[in-house]
Amino acid sequence: MGRELKRKEAKRQGKNVKEVQKTNKESKITSKNFVTILTILIILFVLTYLLAGIATKDIKWFSKKSNDEEETVTSIKNKILASESLKQSEEDYYVYYYDISNENIEITEIVNNLNNTVYRVDLHDDFNANFVGEPSGIVDTIENLKVSSPTVIKVSSEKIVSFYSGTDEIKESLK
Repeated sequence: MGRELKRKEAKRQGKNVKEVQKTNKESKITSKNFVTILTILIILFVLTYLLAGIATKDIKWFSKKSNDEEETVTSIKNKILASESLKQSEEDYYVYYYDISNENIEITEIVNNLNNTVYRVDLHDDFNANFVGEPSGIVDTIENLKVSSPTVIKVSSEKIVSFYSGTDEIKESLK
């Protein structure tokens, strides 16, 4: 019932209109109303959470994979960016530049068998794109370094001391 209808009804019944309006404003929330409002808010919160989780794919109820099949994440030990090739903590180490999408397994085995620490640089990564080009050989600064896949450099005291570029040269020099 609207405010105006309540006022007219109070006039017909001979009640004081101001008191009727005052009692309507002072209506308190009962425990039943409070529980109903709280329940509705909780349901809305849960629905919002579920919809957001499904939309962002954090909740995967409809996934075709079973729980037993977990994704295998391959991590490459000692992976660095090309810009950090000369900044490692060891005194002597190798840096192996390769394209992960076109990796030569034979060269990777040769590099894995080296006695010193080997850092790996993926040339397929966009962060390393500035270093891909015609091999430049031994250079003074890292900004001048250009490599092709595969390339191995030996670093000693933050300076390049050996530069091996290409499959044949790596095979001959590092075996």
